[in-house]
Amino acid sequence: MLRVVADLGNTRLKWGRLDESGRLAESIALPLDDPSAWSAAWAEWRSRYPGKSWWGVSTVNPPVGDRLAAFLDEAGVEQVDWIRSAAEVPVPKDVEGADSGGSDRALAVLGGSRIKPAERPCLVVMCGTAITVERITAEGVWQGGAIAPGLGQTARALNLMTAQLPFIELSQPPAAWGRGTVDSLKAGIFWGIVGAVRELLGRQESDLGRDPWIVWTGGDATLLAPQVCGDAAHIEPNLILDALASVVFGNR
Repeated sequence: MLRVVADLGNTRLKWGRLDESGRLAESIALPLDDPSAWSAAWAEWRSRYPGKSWWGVSTVNPPVGDRLAAFLDEAGVEQVDWIRSAAEVPVPKDVEGADSGGSDRALAVLGGSRIKPAERPCLVVMCGTAITVERITAEGVWQGGAIAPGLGQTARALNLMTAQLPFIELSQPPAAWGRGTVDSLKAGIFWGIVGAVRELLGRQESDLGRDPWIVWTGGDATLLAPQVCGDAAHIEPNLILDALASVVFGNR
C-alpha cells in the first residue's frame, strides 16, 4: 500500500511518500491554488505505485482542506486520516487552547522531542508563513512559544498596506542597508526578522535551565538559520512530515 503524509499550510501543500520501512522517501511542495498541479503530481506517483493508498494529512487551512478532501475522494484514495488541531497530536502539553492550536506547531514539537538529545530542553523554530519558536522542556513537555510574521507575510503586508511600497521576494541574505526602496525593504525585512528570532531565542533560552538544543524547519529555514545560529544550525526540512508519519502510521 502506498502511504502518504501531507502538511497543508497557509502558503503551500507538501506531501511525502513513505518507503516500506516507514521512512520518508521523497517529498514535493505544491501551490495551494493549482489543483491541476496536485493532479499531475498524484498521477505520476500512481503510475509508479499502483494499488491502494492511505494518507495522513495535517491541516491548518480549513477551506483548502475541504478542497483537498474532495480531491482525494475523487482520486479514489481508500483511507485518509486527518489531524486538524494541536489537541490531536500525542505530545505532553502545558499550553492553553490546544483544541484551536495549529497541528503544525504540535507536530513540529513532537518531531523536535523525538530527535533532541536526552535530558536537554529544545527550541523548535518554524520558518513558514509565520515564524514560530516552540519551547520543549528537558522532559519533553511543550510549553507553548511565540508566533511572528514570516518573511513573505511581512513583505506582503508592507505591499498591501502602503500606497507605494512594492512586494519583494528574498532568495538570499541581502545587504544590511540599501540605496533604493527595494534594497531597503529587503534589508529591513530580512535583518529585522533575523533580529526578532535571535531575541526570542535569547529570552526563551534564559529560563529553560540549560542551553537548549535548537532545531529549524520550514521553507525559509535555510535562509534564516545560518544568520542566527551560524554554520552549525540544525535544519530538519521534513520535521513535520516525519512526525506526522509517526502519529498516523506508528513509525519510529
